[in-house]
Amino acid sequence: MIKTISLKDARGRFSDLVDKADRLSERFVVTRNGLPKAVVVSAEEFESWVETLEFMSNPKAVKALEQGLSEQRRRSSVRSRRPLGKISERSPPHAPSFERSGCF
Repeated sequence: MIKTISLKDARGRFSDLVDKADRLSERFVVTRNGLPKAVVVSAEEFESWVETLEFMSNPKAVKALEQGLSEQRRRSSVRSRRPLGKISERSPPHAPSFERSGCF
């Protein structure tokens, strides 16, 4: 949840706001005369936003991501339409045998 705080109040509590943003991932909008003027977030969250914006501003990267997601959905759809068959048919030939391993 984003909390709103006036610039006057933020000045006196700035160290506390930074601590809460860092430790608790809280977000604060700082207002002046009732209008939003700044935001306090953790450095980790800010870096994540910047990385996301940089990635999303690269058309080639976005296209590659979309193609990868499309391929994943296609593969998932094909897998879900395949008949399951018998369990013994689905087990890979290299599956460990509990009898051979001494577990049973």
